[in-house]
Amino acid sequence: MKTNYSLYILLVLGFFHVAYRVWEAPNPPPPGQQRMYPVVPEVNLREKPSLSSPIIKRIRHGRWIKVIGKENRWYNVEFSRGKKGYILDELITDLRVIVLKDERQLMLMKGKTVLKQYPMVLGFNPKDDKIRQGDGCTPEGRFYICEVIQNPKPAATYGPVSLRISYPNTEDARRGYKNRLITKDQYLAIVKAIHQGQMPPQDTPLGSSIKIHGGALGVSKDWTWGCIAMTNHDITDLFSRISPRLTIVEIYRNRQQEKTYNSSDLVSQSILAEAGKLMKKGCLYTPLATTIIPIPFPMGDFDSSIGVCTDVVVRALRGINIDLQALLYEDILLYPRRYHRIPTPDSNIDHRRTRNLKVFFDYHAEVLTTAPPLKNPKQWRPGDIVIMDTGIDNGTIYDHIGIVSSRKNPQGIPLVINLWTIGWILNEMELLNGDYPVIVGHYRLRHPFYYGAL
Repeated sequence: MKTNYSLYILLVLGFFHVAYRVWEAPNPPPPGQQRMYPVVPEVNLREKPSLSSPIIKRIRHGRWIKVIGKENRWYNVEFSRGKKGYILDELITDLRVIVLKDERQLMLMKGKTVLKQYPMVLGFNPKDDKIRQGDGCTPEGRFYICEVIQNPKPAATYGPVSLRISYPNTEDARRGYKNRLITKDQYLAIVKAIHQGQMPPQDTPLGSSIKIHGGALGVSKDWTWGCIAMTNHDITDLFSRISPRLTIVEIYRNRQQEKTYNSSDLVSQSILAEAGKLMKKGCLYTPLATTIIPIPFPMGDFDSSIGVCTDVVVRALRGINIDLQALLYEDILLYPRRYHRIPTPDSNIDHRRTRNLKVFFDYHAEVLTTAPPLKNPKQWRPGDIVIMDTGIDNGTIYDHIGIVSSRKNPQGIPLVINLWTIGWILNEMELLNGDYPVIVGHYRLRHPFYYGAL
């Protein structure tokens, strides 16, 4: 039989085209929906499409919002638990920049579509994440464009336009403080600047002036001190297509890392895997663990063979570099009214109290049903966080927390990985039948970059 090589080649090319399109659009939104984010430090979400309408809430820059429609100049958006509101169209966008370091590619994305792909080069030490001033590394993580410099000097170095990105970000600051490269005041100054959508301090040992720019050397070799360099033509083209305001820039080590980080179940599956490791290692709920134990900051811990219920969640998340100790500390400083029981942040204990974790997750996680799994099974997944009330008279109805397991009881109800009380070991228990304990919170964590994790 004669082989039709032309048909074979077309089929192969078709496969790679489909594979590329699948990679290009990880986690596409459902039909009829978009994901957009504010390009100003804070936007007002209004009850109706009018500037005189009451403000429902304020949304920070870089926070993805589900867009469900549009009325004239107003986007109709949906936020927690199906609540809806309106935002002016000029204040949010679905444009973002993705950088793949190993592939030397910069892509301008609009939603799930690659609008344009550009060649680019990196710092003279392109392999690693940036740690300090002078290391020649290009940073990795989520940033935003915080300054636009047109006709920068010298033109031979920067080309016709230079876009400064918000390095160092919060993750860089935490790591720098942990490694004692910067002071606590410098760390907190960076955290506050990022929160406010400003340029972070550019005078610390972590380095500064990381930009996307042009230059006479173009893309022939890696030649910058950590910046991302494009041809003069391409940087001009990119600048003409984006908002000059807080456009998101995500920098990944390579295409595989980008795919992994944008997997819809990455965080949940990682939490579950880390909880499994903790169970194998073993942990006992002890009276000592209920006390305030001095621990380092950030990423601090004590003897992992003992703990309380919150320590299970803290340690599971730390296994994927999501640091609840730092996240709670930062959130309490930035939003003290949310934590009215805390007069002064204490990094030794605040993240180890269930009532504080509930406040944090209410604002910084996907809030899901508290109806038990038998009533709403589709909203329950392994790796979810669940908060419960055990009925003990201890001054709060938020007194127990655990991780939803992949294992189920004979009735099909998921078990919960948890430390139940003094004298118990870390194990899986039947806690989600809806009768006892009462389910008071159910959460799924977002993209790792949301939490400053890389």
